Amino acid sequence: MSYTFDRATQPDAVQQHFDLFLQHTTEGVWDWVDLDAQEQWWSPRFYELLGYCDQEIESSLDTFERLLHSEDAVQTMLGLRSALENTSRFEHNFRLRVKGGLYRWFRGQAQVLRDSSGQAVRLTGSLSDIHERILLQTELEGTRLQAFRARELQQSFLAMMSHEIRTPLSAILGFAEILSDSSEDEETISAANTIHTNGQYLLDTFNDFVDLSRIEEGRFDLKLQDCCPLTVIENVKSVALRKADPKGLALNVDLDHSLPTSIQSNPIRLRQILLNLMGVVINYTHEGTINLSVRKSDAVPSDQQMVFTIRNSGNGLNIEPINQIFAGRQLADLTSLTYPGGVGLSLSLARHLVRLLGGEITLQHETNSASIVEFTINTGTSCDIKPQQLSLSQRIREHKTSRSSFGMLRQPCRILLVEDGIYNQRLIQYLLTKAGGSVTLAENGQQAVDQLGAALQSKTDINEQFDLILMDIQMPLLDGYSATELIREMGFNNPIIALTANVMPGDREKCLQAGCNEYLSKPLDRKRLIQTINNLLKSRRKRILQLK
Repeated sequence: MSYTFDRATQPDAVQQHFDLFLQHTTEGVWDWVDLDAQEQWWSPRFYELLGYCDQEIESSLDTFERLLHSEDAVQTMLGLRSALENTSRFEHNFRLRVKGGLYRWFRGQAQVLRDSSGQAVRLTGSLSDIHERILLQTELEGTRLQAFRARELQQSFLAMMSHEIRTPLSAILGFAEILSDSSEDEETISAANTIHTNGQYLLDTFNDFVDLSRIEEGRFDLKLQDCCPLTVIENVKSVALRKADPKGLALNVDLDHSLPTSIQSNPIRLRQILLNLMGVVINYTHEGTINLSVRKSDAVPSDQQMVFTIRNSGNGLNIEPINQIFAGRQLADLTSLTYPGGVGLSLSLARHLVRLLGGEITLQHETNSASIVEFTINTGTSCDIKPQQLSLSQRIREHKTSRSSFGMLRQPCRILLVEDGIYNQRLIQYLLTKAGGSVTLAENGQQAVDQLGAALQSKTDINEQFDLILMDIQMPLLDGYSATELIREMGFNNPIIALTANVMPGDREKCLQAGCNEYLSKPLDRKRLIQTINNLLKSRRKRILQLK
C-alpha cells in the first residue's frame, strides 16, 4: 500500500506548489510518516529513478531494503537507524536494483523530525542518481592508480639503471685517471683520456635524462643559496678546456668588472647549464674560438640578473631544432633533430634549469654564420653586488676554491672498505693505499658486522680497530643500511661514509638516517673522497680532545 498526502487537509495553493516542485525536481522524494509502520510515500520521480511507473511497486521500508545491494544493505540500514536514534542526519551512497535487475548508484539524504521530547516521529528525504559520477570517479581513481604505479615502476627502473651504470663507470673512470696519471707513454695517456672522456659523456647523458624525468614529474627540488659565480665559471672553464684542447679550439672567458661577487642561486645547476651549453658548442665547432662572456643585465633593475653569452666562430649550429627545444617542444616531436647522442637532452635540460633559475635562453646566428647562445639567471636581491675593480686573473684567484692537499691522508688511517664489486674494490684500495691509508676489505655488510663482532668477542675496542668505514649500500646478504644500523648498535662511533651508486631523491637522507656521517656517490671523485675522510677524521680528533 502506498501512502499519499491528504489533500483535503492542505490548502490548494500549498498543494499546487508542492506538485509543481515534484514535477520539476530531478530528485526523488520520500516520506516516512509513521515510523512504527513499514509503509512510506515515494514521489513519482522516486519510482522513475528506479525504472518503475508511479506506484508500480510497494513503497515501503521492506521494499527499499530488498532493493539494496547486498554489499551496501547493512551499512545503509545502520545509517537509517543511527539517524533515528541520534541527532545525526542520514546521508549515504548505496546501490539499488532498478527495473530489469541492474544496480545503479544513488545518494540518499533525509532529515528526522522530532517531537518536543526529542523522539523521532517522521523521516523525510530525497534520492539522487549518482551512478555516472561514481563510475567517472572510479575511472579516475583507476587512472590515478595506474599513473602512480607507472611512476613507481619508472622510479624503480631509473634507480636500477643508475646503480647498474654508475657502478661500472666508477671503475672505468677511476682506472682511466690512474692510467693517465701514471703512464709516460703519450699513446697510452691519449687512450686513457679517450676512455675517460667517453665514460664521462655517458654519465652526463644519463644524469641529464634522470634530471629531466624528475622535472617533468614535478619532483625537482631546486634550492637557492648564496654562492660565488666566479668560482662556478672558473670550474666550468677548466672542464671546457679539457674538451676544447683536443680539437685545437681556443677558449676565452670575459667577465664584466661590475659582476657581483655573491649571488643567490644554485651553483650546481648553474654549473650544469654552462657545461651542457659549452659542451654542445664545442662539439659543433671545428675550428676557431669559443667565447664566454658574463655581464650584468642591461634591464632594470640591472642588479638582479646576470647574462651569459657563448659565441663560436667559423660555423653555426642548426638553429631550428635547437630553438624548438628552447621553445619547449617535446624531444619526441623533434623529428628533424639530427644531433647524435645526448645533445637534445643536454639542451632541453639547460632550458628547464635556466627557467627554474628565473631566466630565459635563446639561440641566434650572426652574419658570419657564428652562433650565439645566451641565457639569463636571477641573482636575488640579498647578495653582495658591489663592483670589484680587479683584473680577471686576480678575481679568479681571489675566489678559487681552496685547493689544499686533497691527494694524501693527513694522518695514518685504518679503513674498513665494505664493497662487493671486485673492480671498485681494487680501485678504492689502490687510491686509499696510495694516499697513506691501511685498508681492510669486507665483501658485504654481513662480513663487516662479523669482523667487528669478532673484535667485541675478543674484548677489543672496535673504535680502536678502524678509524673509518666506507660502506657500499647495495650488497648481497646484508645491505649497507642494515649493516650500518647494526654496527652503530655494536658501539662503533667513528665515521661511516656511504659510498654508493644509489643517487635517486631520498637516497642521501636514507643513508644519514641509517647512521652514516657522509654520503658520496659513484663514480668516485677521488679528491672529494680524500678530502671528506680528512675532514671527518679532523672532527673526530676535536671531539676526542674535548672529551679529555
